[in-house]
Amino acid sequence: MESQMKKLQEFVITATFFLLCTLTAHSVHAQADISMRVEVNETLANSKSINIKSLVANDGKGPNLFRMYLINKNSTEYVNNLYFEILISSDKVGPIAEVTQVKGQPFSLNPGQQVFATNNNISNGLPGVEEAIEFDGGLTTEGQEFVNNLGGATTLPADNYQIQINIYQGSGLQNKVASDMAEVGASITEKIQDFYLLTPGNEVGSATSIANPYPNFQWQGETGSSYRLIIVEERNNETPESLLDGAKSTSATRGNGGTGTLVGYEMLDRIVGQSNLQYPNSGVQDFVPGKTYYWRVIGLRETSSGLEEKESEIWSFTFTGNSSNSVSETPGMARVLESVLGEQFNQFDTEGYSFEAVVVDGRVYRDGQALQQLRKLMRKVENGEVSIVIERQ
Repeated sequence: MESQMKKLQEFVITATFFLLCTLTAHSVHAQADISMRVEVNETLANSKSINIKSLVANDGKGPNLFRMYLINKNSTEYVNNLYFEILISSDKVGPIAEVTQVKGQPFSLNPGQQVFATNNNISNGLPGVEEAIEFDGGLTTEGQEFVNNLGGATTLPADNYQIQINIYQGSGLQNKVASDMAEVGASITEKIQDFYLLTPGNEVGSATSIANPYPNFQWQGETGSSYRLIIVEERNNETPESLLDGAKSTSATRGNGGTGTLVGYEMLDRIVGQSNLQYPNSGVQDFVPGKTYYWRVIGLRETSSGLEEKESEIWSFTFTGNSSNSVSETPGMARVLESVLGEQFNQFDTEGYSFEAVVVDGRVYRDGQALQQLRKLMRKVENGEVSIVIERQ
C-alpha cells in the first residue's frame, strides 16, 4: 500500500512537471529570426536640400525616397507579436522623433514571408501583412524646438540625419529582433550658394553702357551648378521684374531639353552648365543701339522635392554700338533687310534711308520685334509661301 502511494505520488509529480513544461512551451513565442534592411533612394541621399514633407508617407503620390526590406527567415513557422519602433535623430539636434507601434495591435509574418515597403505605401500598412499598423508618439522636446526654429521653412538645415527602425517581439520593447539605420543629409547645403553678377552692366539705374554687340555674360557661382540666363529689352511702362518674370514663364530655348520660343521683348533665354555665356551671333535677337537691356541669372538645383531656384539681382546696360540710322549699321537688321530687299538693299542704304518699323495687320513692330517679324517673313519666302514685290513711291 505504501509502495503504491509512492508510485502514485511519483506519477503525479511527473505528470505535473510534464504538463507545466507543455504549457510553458505553448505560452512562450519562438525567438524571431528576421532580416531587415533600410535604404534611402539616391535622389534623397544625394540631394543638397531635403523637403520636410517628402520624408513622410505621401499616399503613393510622390517619389520613392526610402525603402524597407523585411524577411521572416524561418520558412516553417509564423513570427507573431511584432512591434515597430521608429527613431529619427540628427548629429546637431539629437533625438527628433520617437514613434512606437500601438500596444495590443502587433503584426505577424508568415513563414518565409518577404515584405517590401516604401514611404509611399507604409502609411497604409505593410504590403502583404493583414494587420493594420498604427503608431503612438511623435516629436521629442528637442524635435519640437527644432521644428519651431525652422520658422515655416520647407527644407531641412545642413546636418546628418539618422532614421532607425527597430522591431521588437512583445510590446515591452525589450526583445529586439531586428534593427537597421539609414543616414541622409551628408550632402545638404544650408542654401543655394550665393552667386553674383560680374559683367556686363551694373545695377538697374546705373546708366552703364557697352559697345560690344557680343558681350560675355559672367557671374560668380558654384562650380557644377546649372543656371538659366534671361536677357530682355526695356519696354515703356513695364518694370524690369515684370519683363523678366514674363520671360521666365515660358520654357528656355536651349539647355536641359529646352524647346521654348522667345517672347517679343526677350533677347535670350538659355540654361547653361557654367557661370558664363558669350552672347551668340545667331539664333538670338541683336542688340539695338540706344536700347537698354535687363538680365538676370537663376540658379537651378535638384532637390528631393524637385527643382529649386534662386534668382540673382537684376542688372542693366545700354547698348551704344553705332548711333547712325543707316540700315546697314543696325546689327542683325542689315543682314535680314539685305535678304528681303535683295539687290536694292545697297541702293536704299547709300541713299540714307533709315529703317523705322514693320507693320503687320495694322500692328506696328519696332527694333527687336521688327527683326523677328522680318525673319518670319524670310522663312515664308524660303518655303515658297509668299513672294516679295518692292514698289518705290
